Amino acid sequence: MPLAFSTLGCPGLSLAQVIELARSSGATGLELRAAEGEFVHPDISAKERAVVARTLSDAGLTVLALASYVRVCAAPGTERGTTWAVEDALRSAVELAADLGAANVRVFPGAGLAPALGDVVPPRMAEADRLGARRLDAAAGAARDSGVTLLLETHDSHPRGEDVARILAQIDPSTPVQVIWDLMHPWRHDEAPHRTAGLLAASLAYAQYKDGRRIPGTNDVTLTLPGEGELPLRTMRNLAGAIANARGDDDPWVSLEWERAWHPELPPLADALAALKAVLA
Repeated sequence: MPLAFSTLGCPGLSLAQVIELARSSGATGLELRAAEGEFVHPDISAKERAVVARTLSDAGLTVLALASYVRVCAAPGTERGTTWAVEDALRSAVELAADLGAANVRVFPGAGLAPALGDVVPPRMAEADRLGARRLDAAAGAARDSGVTLLLETHDSHPRGEDVARILAQIDPSTPVQVIWDLMHPWRHDEAPHRTAGLLAASLAYAQYKDGRRIPGTNDVTLTLPGEGELPLRTMRNLAGAIANARGDDDPWVSLEWERAWHPELPPLADALAALKAVLA
């Protein structure tokens, strides 16, 4: 079970500290959060990028993905929704990923709309789907040239496999796009794991693991250590694993996204990694 973690779970740690955390936890992969205050962000120099890439490679760590905050479905007229802003941010993220030796860039849908959970997709959401597909297609050339795949996460306005599948259906087949299955979000919006797996089978890159308890009567969740919540993590791991196995990958990544940057009251990332390993053993 190759183990990875997002640096979202250890905000502010230095590159050396992240490497030590990976070593002590038995992790061999990283999702590098690209944000201010982290050792990786869009404005680091070419020299800094080369140092990070070489240091991680020397430590035997794989950069599973650059975790960007690009919102491909953001509406025009919003701060992050202008066409030039999104397309420029996508190009910048692709370049940074390539410089760091990352094969993937994580992007969010980020339409700024409530999920379309009914039987009919509202017009504004349908337009957001089309906009996201167009922007991903526009980044295809730069991504292909850099050897980078764009990873659309089940998140925010598009939390379920059903929601992400609407965007994927409108993307040119030659565009290098796959999906990160954030296990929490489809589940908390009542999409059964077997259904999510079926919808994402043709496009799944890997799954992100976390756990929590549903707040009764809502789609909100109180986060917990893996194994202490309500997500059927072993079942989900088996579903994601079966998709990978069908493609010839007998040992797919297991990546923990521990949200300590947003919830500093959570236990340290090392505790969450230990709990996840115990649950999936």
